[in-house]
Amino acid sequence: MRQNDTGYYAFQVGQGFKPREAGKEHVCFTFHKGHILTGQSKTGSITLPTFEQLPGDFGKLKKKAVYAFSVDDNPMFLLPEQDLEGDVPETLQYRELHSLYQAEEKWETLAGVTAGHLNRWYREHRYCGCCGREMGFSDKERAMICSQCGNIQYPRISPVIMAAVTDGDRLLVTRYAGRPYKGLALIAGFVEIGESLEGALRREVMEEVGLQVTDLRYYGSQPWGFSDSVISGFFAKLDGSGAVRLDRDELSEAVWLSREEIPPQNTGISITAEMIEAFRTGKVKD
Repeated sequence: MRQNDTGYYAFQVGQGFKPREAGKEHVCFTFHKGHILTGQSKTGSITLPTFEQLPGDFGKLKKKAVYAFSVDDNPMFLLPEQDLEGDVPETLQYRELHSLYQAEEKWETLAGVTAGHLNRWYREHRYCGCCGREMGFSDKERAMICSQCGNIQYPRISPVIMAAVTDGDRLLVTRYAGRPYKGLALIAGFVEIGESLEGALRREVMEEVGLQVTDLRYYGSQPWGFSDSVISGFFAKLDGSGAVRLDRDELSEAVWLSREEIPPQNTGISITAEMIEAFRTGKVKD
């Protein structure tokens, strides 16, 4: 796997839509009630199963499978939910998507989460929103097509901004309220209709912590299938008072930490950790 300029592992989803023929050695994603089917390595890490590890006849599975994307030119496939035949072997187990943080390879985490994004989109667009007929898979592009009225639906990708607010040698870090993830986070939120990324960033910072910012600097972006989104990360300088007014519906905590007070971050998965670590190590100056 290659690393991009911001440090976390990234892959191109298909490098355009170029369906490939499935082989027994290729990874095949399948889901049940939003949980992903996974294997486990000898070291206890989570792995992604291939066709040959799945129950059922490969020929039948191959016909049902949909090309998902490629990771470094390795094609990967997706089975619609509950399309497995026979009992799942003891070597495989359905797990929540967040368990993929324990994957043996970091690319497996991002690939599995992206497959979850695709699976939700397929599931939610099984029927046409215009005429109610069943939708079908396009063999020319990543799309769902209605053969009755011609309606075409593409994957939903929601834009999200992330703000690393700095004040000299301090960074504003947060913790989410009511979410499973309890580690350090940054201010983030979805872009509203009619907003620019910069406008959304200023609004989210004001709404969540009551601060004004200036000098926005783009850092990098990352696809984030957990929320069907793509995240654009920015650094921004505090403009005015640093007194935090916390939105407790969104955050449980928001504090200013110096570079020395920030613990080392586990990079390689999320742009959040990468941005915090870039500030902590001085890669990004105020």
